[in-house]
Amino acid sequence: MTIDDYFGDWSKVIDLREANRLMRQLSASPQTICPRPKDIFKAFTLCSLKDLKVLILGMDPYPQKGIATGIAFANSSNTPESSFSPSLEVLRESVIDFTKPHGIVNFDQSLEKWERQGVLLLNSALSCQAGKPGSHALLWRPFMKSFLTKLSEYSPGTIYVLMGNMAQSLETYIDKRLNYILKCKHPAYYVRNKSRMPSDIWKQINKILMGQIGKAIEWFEEY
Repeated sequence: MTIDDYFGDWSKVIDLREANRLMRQLSASPQTICPRPKDIFKAFTLCSLKDLKVLILGMDPYPQKGIATGIAFANSSNTPESSFSPSLEVLRESVIDFTKPHGIVNFDQSLEKWERQGVLLLNSALSCQAGKPGSHALLWRPFMKSFLTKLSEYSPGTIYVLMGNMAQSLETYIDKRLNYILKCKHPAYYVRNKSRMPSDIWKQINKILMGQIGKAIEWFEEY
């Protein structure tokens, strides 16, 4: 499989030469990289460019070995609810909004169901050294600058959700005239402060989508 085959239609907005360079560099690193190098671009394989509706941008991948999956905020599909990463648990509580009554709720911790509905889940840096969050922030800046600049021009009407200061520092590369930009605190903020993340952001996204295409994102299943 060539790199063009791997990225599919994303090749229209991704600097493939830079992506290739980063993959070679990280694959050859003697350090433990999070996520595993083969999963760094996984999010792009589950959500195609033609289906893109929302881009949620976080901070860093989880820096604990074996936790990051290549999809921002996600845990592996076999992770029990009692072992969810704190940021994922905050996200889950915000999306479901447990302040309201619910039936039986099914939440996909891999977040692959979000991706397949057109929600691309990325971090501002797509990798980090194990145990060292922020260690690859500068490494990924040129890639993200190019990607966001091209994407915001090629795919107008996309909803960008910038979670936290690191993601919001990339706002300058997004064409505000053609797209929607929503900003909120990163889930880690609520973990540190032992508080609940508001549910407003998910409602804002779906309100825009209902106005655009008459269809909302199904953030969780309820029976």
